[in-house]
Amino acid sequence: MKRAFLAAVCAMFLLVNASAQTSLSGLSPKDARSMGMGGLFGVFATGYQAFFGNPAGFSGPGTLTLADVATWAYLKPTPLNIRDLVRISQRQQTQAETEATLGNLIAENGFGGGASIGMGWSGKGFGLGFTMISDTLATGTSYTDSLTTVRNQANAIFGMSYPLELGPFKFNFGADIRLFYRLDSTGDWPFSTLTSAMLFGQDYDSLAALSVTGGYGLAVDTGATLSIGPFSAGVMIRDYGYKFYMENSTVGDIVDTFSVPIGGSDAYALLPVYTAGIALNIKNGSPLASSFYIEADDPMNFITEAQADFEGSLDLLHAGAELKILNFIALRAGFNEGLLSFGAGVDFALIELDIAAFSETISGVTGGSGRSGVALQAAVRF
Repeated sequence: MKRAFLAAVCAMFLLVNASAQTSLSGLSPKDARSMGMGGLFGVFATGYQAFFGNPAGFSGPGTLTLADVATWAYLKPTPLNIRDLVRISQRQQTQAETEATLGNLIAENGFGGGASIGMGWSGKGFGLGFTMISDTLATGTSYTDSLTTVRNQANAIFGMSYPLELGPFKFNFGADIRLFYRLDSTGDWPFSTLTSAMLFGQDYDSLAALSVTGGYGLAVDTGATLSIGPFSAGVMIRDYGYKFYMENSTVGDIVDTFSVPIGGSDAYALLPVYTAGIALNIKNGSPLASSFYIEADDPMNFITEAQADFEGSLDLLHAGAELKILNFIALRAGFNEGLLSFGAGVDFALIELDIAAFSETISGVTGGSGRSGVALQAAVRF
């Protein structure tokens, strides 16, 4: 059965339609565990994380996730920024003061956030799960010129993996098929339109007129890992799939009809992501266990850049480390394409709690230096 599944996946790769289409970036959660380690943990993902990373991780120990909830905010977590947001939520500022505060937050960092929720079984060669992700980001130089991008994606995932041992070498091969539904803002929405309706109860007609586009499609993820003692290496390809079609609608139409656009005549395709990485896991049966990871989202580009400027090419990497204490407390740090991230977590056997403060590069933020954020995650697993 596993061989038949992998053969079917390979056939899909060969049958992908290459006609004219618009490429879309895939959507993954900014969960606290991965963001605390520099935005990585894709190639060597196991358990629930394998739904967003390498399906070779389905060969790991079996894990049933009843619920995994993550939320994140694009915000520099300074006392002043937190105080200002509290004052806005409690309506302690005038409309003009609120607009000025939000404009400053966007100009210095971008502003927004997102959330994800999911459940499923992962491990012992099999993966079956359902996830939903939503992400919103506003960028600009002031309140009046700021624009907002909204992206939403739901996924139903079925995957399998195959482990193979040859002496000291341990191989894991995996692939999954994802049926997904995508609903995005069409272009960029004016940030002022959203806040006028949500915070000030004004201009609902403009909110209802905002356009969206939505449709469903099929994608394939595949990957492999090789382990020799504490050392591991791996590769994965995600978001490789058929073209799919999206239909235009408006926020008002969705609210009035209680239905979302299914598919139209505009062709799209997810933009494939190629990632390679190496890892070192040190346990030694002690109460302390440490892990180190390095990943490159575009390994061929990294190799080319490294030949020309090795020091500069380090900014193309995700690097992270995790220290586990008594298999209960986790401390994390990461290097996200030149920017630092930190995180921590606790595992109460059935309940896991994680938190992270992260930074990441993004071209849309004024100054091009990146944006900061915070992430929280809670899960119930068996």
